[in-house]
Amino acid sequence: MTGSTGHISAVLRRLRALRRRYRSEADGATAIEFGIVALPFLGLIFGILELALVFFTGSVLAQAMSDTGRFVRVGSFQGCGTASEFKALVCDKMSNLMNCRANLRIDLSTANGFQTIVLADPGLSGLDPDDEDAEIEDGTYEETGPSEPVVMRGTFYYPLALPNFMTRLESIPGSRRHVISTSTAFRTEPFPTGSSCDPALSAKISEHNGD
Repeated sequence: MTGSTGHISAVLRRLRALRRRYRSEADGATAIEFGIVALPFLGLIFGILELALVFFTGSVLAQAMSDTGRFVRVGSFQGCGTASEFKALVCDKMSNLMNCRANLRIDLSTANGFQTIVLADPGLSGLDPDDEDAEIEDGTYEETGPSEPVVMRGTFYYPLALPNFMTRLESIPGSRRHVISTSTAFRTEPFPTGSSCDPALSAKISEHNGD
């Protein structure tokens, strides 16, 4: 009888050991399942964050262009320079967000009437699929006078952090950049002609140009 009891006890111990082993293997399966779910979940989270940054950058760019355009409208920018200097002021308003100086192009044109204004084509500047770090070319800047129609455009080549298959934000396949563009049109005020650059603006331009 004792031998039978011992045999039964041994069998029960083996069953308990098998159960513990099964639980351990089940825990491993849970970890694997979590890993499978976690990868696309984290990809979704990072994709949402990048998309949010793109929209945020677009909003900041639009506000900076509007604020800086006022300097042209009232004549404060007269004698301050060209597209490069105007870009320095826009980037100052953007707090150099996303390396603004390297990724922003400014175009400003004027003519006898709004219907005849033609902005320069920004082309594929900085979007060479074989060169992700290509510098953005400076745009065109036409000197304005009093009571003249003006159209200006800011084109920001946003550098994407995530591969395109996660966000589908690339403007041109392989470029790893998303183009954000904002435009505004206005008529300058009847300011005095021949005025020099506003000292405060000149100081900001010098600061951003490293002078």
